[in-house]
Amino acid sequence: MMKKNFKCLLGLTLSAAMVIGMTACGNEPVKESETQVVSKETTAVKESETQQVEEGVTYPLDTDETFTLWSHRLDLHPDCKDYTESPFHMGLIENTGVNIEFLFPTKGQTDKEAYNLMLTEIELPNIILASTSNSELSDFYNDGIIYDLTPYLEEYAPDYWAYLTAPGNEDVYRGAKTSDGKILAFWSARESQWGNVFCGPMIRQDWLDECNLDAPVTLEDWEHVLTVFKDKYNATLGFEASYLTNILFASGTGAMGTGAGNGYYVDDNGELQVVWMQPEWKEYMEVLIRWYDAGLIDQDSVTMDMAACRTKAANNQIGASWGAMSRMTNFINDAKANGSSANWVGVSYPRVAEGEPTSMILWGNILQATGAFITTSCPEEQLITAIKFLNYGYSEEGIMYHNFGTEGVSYTIDEEGNAQWTDVVLNDPQGLGTAVYKYSGASEAPMSIQLTQLVRLRNSEETSAAVDIWMENTNAGKHFVPSITLTDEEKLDYTDKFTAIKTYVNVTLFQSCFCFFSSRIYTV
Repeated sequence: MMKKNFKCLLGLTLSAAMVIGMTACGNEPVKESETQVVSKETTAVKESETQQVEEGVTYPLDTDETFTLWSHRLDLHPDCKDYTESPFHMGLIENTGVNIEFLFPTKGQTDKEAYNLMLTEIELPNIILASTSNSELSDFYNDGIIYDLTPYLEEYAPDYWAYLTAPGNEDVYRGAKTSDGKILAFWSARESQWGNVFCGPMIRQDWLDECNLDAPVTLEDWEHVLTVFKDKYNATLGFEASYLTNILFASGTGAMGTGAGNGYYVDDNGELQVVWMQPEWKEYMEVLIRWYDAGLIDQDSVTMDMAACRTKAANNQIGASWGAMSRMTNFINDAKANGSSANWVGVSYPRVAEGEPTSMILWGNILQATGAFITTSCPEEQLITAIKFLNYGYSEEGIMYHNFGTEGVSYTIDEEGNAQWTDVVLNDPQGLGTAVYKYSGASEAPMSIQLTQLVRLRNSEETSAAVDIWMENTNAGKHFVPSITLTDEEKLDYTDKFTAIKTYVNVTLFQSCFCFFSSRIYTV
């Protein structure tokens, strides 16, 4: 009865798709009106703020100005009590010539809680680096909380401006702007899509070899492999409960999109569709139910967190999983530490048939949903210096510093021109993944561009190879919506309809799936 009710819920979700009818504005050519910036004559920098601008911006700046900068992204290394003990943070001050007082969330608070609490302060920090969106920043600007940076970027942030307007970066430029053409933040960015595809399926290659099995390709292959693993090793597919409404193996049914994070995709007719409303998504849910019912999915998946999943992998209780590169790196390191023969490798997202492209994998914008914006608590006469400070992260020197730290201290350049960690990073007692935070500010979403080489250096060769496999033969990019520009009327429609559906999927549908998996009675 519970399975029937769950399938009915999926059917209701599909029916809700009829209320969505938005056009994929993100794939339209950039209109002339969208690319125009506010005229310098109408928004001239006050005479008291102007300075003679040389070709580019030279660092360190000659200034005695001080700024406060709040962020939940620039984490400190565990050995550092505050930013004054952090090589990265103090080096950034030295390199830019700008004195920064770094502020961080209170321990015990989630990023969102800390961010929302910080925004209630009477006087905001001068600069904020946080997860945000153009929609939120537009509201901040309309409320007089932040500055419009558009008139100043070409002159005072030439490196950031050059990045946004470089040939081939049209989607990046469009994504950096609000619907009315303003640029309100220095957006965190990734060098390439490779850095975005950091999650995918992983499996025990040693068990595949022992059982004379090929790496699974289709969902039928996966079901067979998981059945063999269960029968021979009493091991299952293990993952966290949150993945039930995320990507996982949905590509195997032909579902399109990038998972619950975005929730929409562009179909072959150029129309915007909601991922969860499609029959392929319903089929995917039914596959999960069948696998769970057959004992192929770990019975603790409804409550399992990352640590528990790692423990089960170390104890040979799971033979396959789905997650980030760091998860696979942990699995590999744990096996080595335990003297285990476990050999974890990345395998392709499931395909509907051999040779067919995957359709739903982790994908994303080159610009991340994190930006550094300047609040109006920063005096106007200091605005230009703040802009120049943020520009540093997009200069050639700044990109290298944010990613690798100081040359000769934390990294060197090899004969092929690639950055390589020095022993001071490689031999850090806290481990490589943590050591990077002492010298680098680009491990998460930086005030810069995260380089692909950094991601490779932070992980093992096996996990880097996994990303190459996850990206092979995919059409996810074809259906991805890099940015959407909505009119005020469309924003209201979006909030009213899409948000309601997303809440339904992430709450109601997830709870139903949770209760089914845990054999509890649940009534909508």
